[in-house]
Amino acid sequence: MACAKAFIYIFLIFLVSLVAGCMDTDSLSGELVSNEVNKLLPDEGTVPEEELNAGDVDLTDSNETAESITFSGIPEVPTYSEERTGFVYPREYRILSLNFQRAISSGEESIGEEVFNITGKISGFNMEDACDVYNYVNRQWNYRYDKNAEFFFGASQTIDSGYSGDCDDYSIVMSAILENMGFNTRVVTAYNESYGHAYPELYIGDNRETAYTILDYIEKRYPYAENVWYSERVLEDGQTTQYWLNFDWSGSNGYRHPGGEYFRGGCVIYYPNGLIEF
Repeated sequence: MACAKAFIYIFLIFLVSLVAGCMDTDSLSGELVSNEVNKLLPDEGTVPEEELNAGDVDLTDSNETAESITFSGIPEVPTYSEERTGFVYPREYRILSLNFQRAISSGEESIGEEVFNITGKISGFNMEDACDVYNYVNRQWNYRYDKNAEFFFGASQTIDSGYSGDCDDYSIVMSAILENMGFNTRVVTAYNESYGHAYPELYIGDNRETAYTILDYIEKRYPYAENVWYSERVLEDGQTTQYWLNFDWSGSNGYRHPGGEYFRGGCVIYYPNGLIEF
């Protein structure tokens, strides 16, 4: 899927029943309070900055001066209770799902080597390491428009080619590295009247306090971030809310950071176990 290209089946897409939260960093100095909740609605004025290379922005963070936050570890694998037995998704979505799964899981040994190259660790990963991965990948990334919307390169192939690719390649690489570390991710494809885009989200748990501790850490590590965007996924039981942090290359004030503003459009979400949400 090419970022600057509308898809012929855009009319099939329904607005995903998912809430995007925006944490205003001005309110994060004390108790964290969500002061803005928006649906992922199409925005005619939204144009993705696909032509902006990682080298054009300052990715310096202030991890050294950030308040020390102790993480209890990587959140456990989320529950996908909405997977319906025997349900068959439309063919085009099944193909995309399988392609994402194949590309993300390919070359695990070389991905593990890249994780060590970035973090210097082989285990014991936490949110600080996830942010290190975000910074590293965005520093290395070279945007390259891909005319072939049906084919996805494996993550190791994209890394070996010098971190060169478009939005789906970025989503695959980021997901592959994070999942190799034990994190859980999902890939979101979003479409508006003119553009198609793909981006990864990082699972930060189903505990509000834990999720907000992570959001607080993001705010402190990236003080130039105006907002920290995340998504809430409410399970069928109505009692459990999962929190997903936007890991797209977007940011604010010209600086990229985890929790950047979402690309606005109708969404389809692809999970690593094959679940697809519209």
